[in-house]
This record gives sequence, structure tokens and C-alpha cells, in this order.
Amino acid sequence: MVPTMGGVAVFAGFAAAMTLSAVLQMDYRLLFAVFLSGTLAVLAGAVDDLFRFSKASLVLLTFLISVPVITFRAGTTLVYLTPIGPADFGWFFWVIVPFAFAFLMNGVNVYAGFNGLEVGLAAVSSISLGICSIFYGSMESAAALFALSGALLAFLKWNWFPARIFVGNSGTLLIGAVLAAGIITGTIKIVGIIALFPYIINFILRALDHFRSTVGDVEVMPDGTLKNGKLTALWACFMRRSSTEERTVVFRCILIQCVFGLLAVVFAYYHAGLVAALVGT
Repeated sequence: MVPTMGGVAVFAGFAAAMTLSAVLQMDYRLLFAVFLSGTLAVLAGAVDDLFRFSKASLVLLTFLISVPVITFRAGTTLVYLTPIGPADFGWFFWVIVPFAFAFLMNGVNVYAGFNGLEVGLAAVSSISLGICSIFYGSMESAAALFALSGALLAFLKWNWFPARIFVGNSGTLLIGAVLAAGIITGTIKIVGIIALFPYIINFILRALDHFRSTVGDVEVMPDGTLKNGKLTALWACFMRRSSTEERTVVFRCILIQCVFGLLAVVFAYYHAGLVAALVGT
């Protein structure tokens, strides 16, 4: 029996790094908003791991976990890249923040289940978004995202195939909350969409299946490889036509995440320079 509350250990590493970030003399209000959202997320996930909320209750909780970011007004309502150019969404921006949290937290939760998958994907995502945050000068966002990535990379040693511990919902909800809070508090909303696009694709595939199929429905072949005839998730692409080893499936999913993370970094590098030029004029 593999333990399933590893998210608590990830949170411990994240909390330690966030505490140490105080020496960097950044905006404590932004750091605290991200930290508080992460704390609420890991608590909600841990309770769910132990007692199992209904799906409706869990989704409602993901909306509520955005409250610290909203109440602290952690972030800017200005979005530079829109069809009409830079636009300030004002109060409407804070209305859609809970939906962003709910989508990302549940998106991470449904893109999981294999040894090292959710942790590996999140490590790549948080590192790439952290780099993007630096380009845009959003150092508080970068600190939070790198704190998360460090905790995830340390945990990955025990979560990689064959896993000795899983992150559970305490981990997936924590990951989603910190990613959402990091994107919102930083000026990385568009690059956030680019970097996390595989999560969006996976969520759409899962939604088309009405979230019925899980990794538990994957057929295990006599040689230990995996086969899934239906395209019910992004990982199913790699085992639909032929059986594939689990670690190969995970590696390919992480590779896709690396590609989109790199695209986000490249976009941020050039776009941040353009924004700086526009602000300067």
C-alpha cells in the first residue's frame, strides 16, 4: 500500500522556502496571499484524502481557496496582450479569479495518477513560469513558483517510478493553487495560458468523457505495459494504438510540458522587452 498524502511533505518544503524568501525584502502582502492560498489548498486536499468530499463540495472548495488573493488584491488587473491591445479589466478581473483557481486546481487533479506524472509536470510548469516572472519583474511570483518547484523536485525522488509515496489531493490542490496564485500575482497571465496549455487540452479531453475514465480503467497487459483504447486524457494518446510502459507515458507527457514551458519562456523574453519599451514611451 503506497501512502497518498505526500502533498503535506511538498507543502512543508514550500512553506520553508517561502519563509526564507523574507530575506529578499519583497512585497510581503503578495507573498502572504500566495502562501495563504497554498495553505488552504493543502488543508482542503488533506481532509479530502482522509474523508473524501463529494465532487461538488471539492469543486466549491477550489473556488473559495482564491479568497486570499482576491481580498489582498494580489496582482494587477491589467492584461497587455488582448485583441484590442493592453486592457484594464478592473473589478471584472477579480470576478474571474475564482474560476481560474477552480480550473487550475481541478485541471491538475485530473491530469494525474501515474508514478511521477503530476509532480514532474508541475515541476516543469513552475520552473518555466518562475523564469517568465523574472522577465516581467514579478519577483514575488517567481519566489513562490521556485519555492514550489524546489519542493516538487525534492519529492520527485520518492514519487518517480516505482513510487514510494503519492502526493494525493493535498498535493494536486496545492500545486494548482500555487500555480494560479503565481500567475495572478505576477504579470504572467498570457504566458500562463501558454505554459499550461497541455493541462487545458487534458481537461477538455476529460470533460468530453464526462470525467468518467481514470487511470484505474487502463488495461495492464501481461508484460506490465499499459493499453487504453479510448482518447479520454492526454496521456491516453501514448497508449491508444499500442501498449506502452508507464514510465514512457510519463516521460512523454513531461516532454510535452517542457515544450510548452519553453515556448512560454521564449514568448515572455520578447514580450517583456516590448512591454518595457511601451511603458518607457
